Formats: sequence, structure tokens, C-alpha cells
Amino acid sequence: MRKIIINNFWQGSRSHLIGLAAGLLALHSHAGAAEANRVQALLQQALDGDRSGACVQAAVIEQTQVLRGSFCAKPRLQGEPDFQRPFEIGSVSKTMAAFLVADLIARGQWTLDDPIAKHLPPGTQVPRQGERQILVRDLLTHSASLPALPPGFAPKSMDDPYADLSEADLLAALAKTRLSAPIGSRSEYSNFGMMIVSAALARSTGGDLEATLRQRLFEPLQMDGAFINKSPLGSLRVQGHLPGGKASSAWNAQTNLAGVGMVKASLNDMVSYAQAQLGQRSGFKPGLDRAQAKSILAAMQLTQQPLKAPFGMNWMRYQFKGQDLVAHEGGTGGFSALVALQPQAQRAVVLLADTALTDLGGLSPLGHALLGLEKTPPEPRRASKASADLLASMAGDYTLGSMAVRLWQEDGHLRMQAAGQAAFELHYDSRGDFYPQDFNALLTPVLQDGRVIEAVWRQGGGALPLQRKIAATEAQAKGSLGTNPAWQEYVGSYALMPHFKLRLFEDASGRLMAQATGQSAIAAELTAKDKIEIKAVGAVLSFKRDEAGQVRNLVLNQNGQSLEGPREP
Repeated sequence: MRKIIINNFWQGSRSHLIGLAAGLLALHSHAGAAEANRVQALLQQALDGDRSGACVQAAVIEQTQVLRGSFCAKPRLQGEPDFQRPFEIGSVSKTMAAFLVADLIARGQWTLDDPIAKHLPPGTQVPRQGERQILVRDLLTHSASLPALPPGFAPKSMDDPYADLSEADLLAALAKTRLSAPIGSRSEYSNFGMMIVSAALARSTGGDLEATLRQRLFEPLQMDGAFINKSPLGSLRVQGHLPGGKASSAWNAQTNLAGVGMVKASLNDMVSYAQAQLGQRSGFKPGLDRAQAKSILAAMQLTQQPLKAPFGMNWMRYQFKGQDLVAHEGGTGGFSALVALQPQAQRAVVLLADTALTDLGGLSPLGHALLGLEKTPPEPRRASKASADLLASMAGDYTLGSMAVRLWQEDGHLRMQAAGQAAFELHYDSRGDFYPQDFNALLTPVLQDGRVIEAVWRQGGGALPLQRKIAATEAQAKGSLGTNPAWQEYVGSYALMPHFKLRLFEDASGRLMAQATGQSAIAAELTAKDKIEIKAVGAVLSFKRDEAGQVRNLVLNQNGQSLEGPREP
């Protein structure tokens, strides 16, 4: 039986996170990008010996040139998939749903400021706050204050969690939903919200979302292998895997809810899609009406325009090493995908993996390297051995959400047990993370002064702190329950991106510290009113206040990049 520690599976997206880590790499010259073997060489460098065993396909689009490559960290019994075989692309599907929204806007049938209730069946109860209703733009920017998943969502099988969810179930859950914050006030990634959009799109386009995607997107772009539930003749699906090589179940959903993340497509399909997103006509069907081609390109451009930071219409917009990127990453139970665009440079990368890599950091770091924005790709994660000191420091009692968790050493290995669940062994890799062998999860230690103070547990796209239990008297003695008046109004946790928070706190020695999700704490310094510097990594934090003068938002500026997020209650 698969051991599940947290029931927070597949959020479906890993946007780029600004890393508070020393040694940021300089912008890489793109002069060698045209070499035919460059893509293949980078894939091999990133994956050779990687413990995930993943097979990854890549395409780099440079102006009118397309370079493709493929590499398997572990041989597949059924052979390496070719560029015509469809993968599950997960939440990259959301950008295709956004295209349909943009197409309806162009046709005069929708606007971004339509209440979503207008496009749902009459009588559907949609939560609202006074006169403020949930608008189409709120859902496309994940700022409708809906939860990540429908209330009461209880899959019959975690191996294929969306398969038995009906549209009626979805709309019934919507009626029971209580919003978590003022509508439009902040972005919280929500699959629930995009399933609502998907159902509304189907209703507005004839009742069959797959038929609409095929007619308006797949056929014009010659995406011959792309589908939701009706596989084209000969389109044999690639087998998905968990990290380590274990085969996973395919993920499915009812057709009209599938805009959330259930499109399957091949690398060649996604190349045509990325080219069109860049405004290129290379992948269009020969003889396609020029007016139709023009309207498709215009709708795609509309989806990329900024609506509410960091989103366009489902696309994530961010800067990396001074370069503007428009991207979306996706993942299902056995697959990972990435499309990242540099529209101004007419450059893009497409990555498809036959393995669930979301909890291992996703595909964005490799995508950045393939775009020439990093000097080297990420190092492979190889099986390794934790030191005796680290194992000893990890041992102890923790809390994971509301659950009690214990870690201990046994025969030179680390073991973990959540209250009421079976114990299991954790292995260790060359990136400094612990992981179970039989299911997909990751445990990242957070060290301070060489001691593990907490850890981050990642599973199914979610991330939760594993916090060490400290007796109140011990905490009081160390001074960790109080804060220096100079920075007392700034300490707390700020949600800068989905699954990425920055915490400001005072450590046991009275220093101000900053800590990003999954990273070690770093010393910070209050240098002026509403300004904190993290000099070791060249980061500057500034703060925004409400009308009452209370600190409400933090703005992180680092290496030309900027993220803003609200202070959590």
C-alpha cells in the first residue's frame, strides 16, 4: 500500500522561484545555441545517473530553427519514446483553456470582467462577497480565493484522482465553498477554479471541450497527436513513472473538466504550439485560411498579456537573469512538462518527461539552461549516503501540519513515521534530500549553524514545513518566543508565489533571519524603515503598509527580479 503522509496532491504547477542562495550564476552567452548536439548534450549532463530514471524530451526553438533531443536516465523496457508519442502535459493544458477564453473574447461572447456565473448553468450557486462576484479574470489569475481543490473532494483512487469527479459534483462543491480572502486580493493556485472555467468553456462552445480544442487549436496547428480522452489513431500514450522507475497510472478526467490539466500531446505537437505562441506560423496547417491563422495568433498573444502579477491568462510571467519569460509547468501522477517562452527573443523551450518530477524541483532549472540563461544544467540527483552527523541531527519529534511525526536512526539509515501510519525508510541523494523508495515525496533538511532546525516535506506538488517540537520552557530560555522591537512589525511569513514563502524571524541568538521555502536561513539586516537587506545574496526586502499603517505586503528584489506577496495572518 502506498504511504501517504499529506493529502495535498498535484497542485499542477511549479512557477519559477527566486532562490535566496549564494553564488547566483551570470547570464550565459547564447552563441553556441545553434549547434545541433547542444540540446542532447545538456540533457545527458543533467540526467546521466539521475535517481529518478526519467526519460526527458526537449525542443529548443531559436527563431525559425528547432533543435530536439532526448535522454533516458534509466533504460525503458518498452524503448525510448519518439517525438510523435503523446505525454500527459498536466497544467500546461491550462494555457490551452486560456486560449479558448481569448478566442471567445475575440468572438464577442466573453469578456474578462464577466462574472463566471454568467457562463455556468442557470441556478448555479457561486460564492460572492456582497456585490463583488468571481470574474473570469479572477479565475485565470488564480485570485478568486477558491481552495486548491473542491471542498469534500475524496477520490476513489489516488492513482487517478480526477477520474470520477463529475460536473454536477464540481458545481455542488462550488455552492458549498467559503472564500478564503477578498476576491481578487491575492493569487492562490487553484485547480478547482480552472475546472470551473473548463466547464464554462464547454458550455459556451457546444458542450464538448475536446471537440472545441480539436477544431480551434489542434487541427489548425497540426497537433495530430493531441487529445483529451479520444486518442487519434496510432497515438499510443507514453507510460508514466514515479521517480525511481515504478510505472504509474494514467490520469483522466471527464472531458469538460479536462482544461485543468488533462491534455496529452507529443513533443512535435508542443513545438507547433510553442511556435504559435511566439507568433510564428511554422506549425500551421498548409492552406489554412489566413484570417483564421491571424485570429489564433492574436488570441495567443492576448493570453500572455499581464493581468495580475505574476499571471497573464494562466501563463506565469517573470524575469530570470534580466530576461522576460512567459511559462507554465505541469505535472500529473507520472509526468512532467514545461513550456517557457522568450517572446522578444523569439526563443522557447519545450520539455516533456515520463516521470513525476514536481517534488524534485520540476523542469524549470533545466529549461533555463536550455534557453542559455544558466551556464550549466542542474546536477543529476544520484543516490548517496547521509553522514552520521546529519542523521543524528535529523532525529527527533516533529509536527507536519496537525500530525505528529518522528524521525530516528536505525542501522545507519533514517526512518520516518507519522502518527497512525506505518514507518518507512528514507534514502538520501546527492542534492542533500531524503526520499522514500516506494512512493513520491521529498524531505529537505533546513540547517542553521550546522544543526537541522526543521525540514520541508514535499508530496504531490504541495510543500509543508516539518517543524521540530521544542518545549516551551526551552524556547523561552533561548529567547525564540520574543522579537527585537526594531523589527517586530516585520517578522512573519509572506506568500510570494504558490508554494513559495519567505519567513522573517529572530533566531535563538537574537539575530534577524530570512528563510525561503526549502532553503536554509540567512542573516538579514534592518537598514532603514521598511527596508531589510540580505547582503549575502544581494536581496533587498521592502514593505507596503495599509491605511492603518500596518505592514501588509513584502516586496523581494534580487538580481533584477521582483516578487511581491501578502503577510500571512
